[in-house]
Amino acid sequence: MDWQPLYYWINELCQADSDDALCHALDKLTHLLQADSSLLFLVDPQTGQPQSFAAGLSQRSLAFMASHSKEDRYLHTYIEQNQFGHAVCLQELLPRPKAEEDGFLDRFAPHFDYLYSMGLLLPLVNGRQLGLSCHRRRTPFPKGIEHTLQCVGAALLPWAQLRLAPKLNPQLSFPALPEGLTHAECQVLQLLAQGMDGSEIARHRGVSKETVKSQIKSLLHKTDSRHQNHLLSQLRETCFA
Repeated sequence: MDWQPLYYWINELCQADSDDALCHALDKLTHLLQADSSLLFLVDPQTGQPQSFAAGLSQRSLAFMASHSKEDRYLHTYIEQNQFGHAVCLQELLPRPKAEEDGFLDRFAPHFDYLYSMGLLLPLVNGRQLGLSCHRRRTPFPKGIEHTLQCVGAALLPWAQLRLAPKLNPQLSFPALPEGLTHAECQVLQLLAQGMDGSEIARHRGVSKETVKSQIKSLLHKTDSRHQNHLLSQLRETCFA
């Protein structure tokens, strides 16, 4: 895949300051993933109601999916198998005979008639989850889309922490990050804030430990932090000031 368009898309996503702008960005992502539609949703366990954005889906279909998310056997299987952070083919995760149990597919098909789906679920703060899925009606996704979706997820993680989660509870709003941080450094900082160490971050982002070590060193310098715990302490103090 040509990664330059994805790089530009990430920049556009970071500048999306309204629901309309976000849906426009999702339209572009749907094209980049060679999908017919895509769905971005944020789940808050306190309310149980997802906040959803879509491209290529009618408002009727989107409303149905949002109101019936608790019946989504693909989503439940993903969670039960602890696939968090992994982009997977949902039809491989849950073969059709299992998906047909309890009439799940019969109920959903009129509103969501896709034969092939790729999905990714990411953990956020306070038990929240960010989900991204893309769908094709008739033919399988080209080889390598799982990796592309994984990279998109890595880009979405810090953005969701900063832009989406606060909408559900302003008291848990994250601060504006220091100016001058690269996109990768923002990702590393958010993963550190979730309690991951350098090795876990390297595995999560698909990079070497040395790369993460260098990015943490840069974060310490740019934030005038003496060490990693000092960095996280400053972040917490800003969050709850």
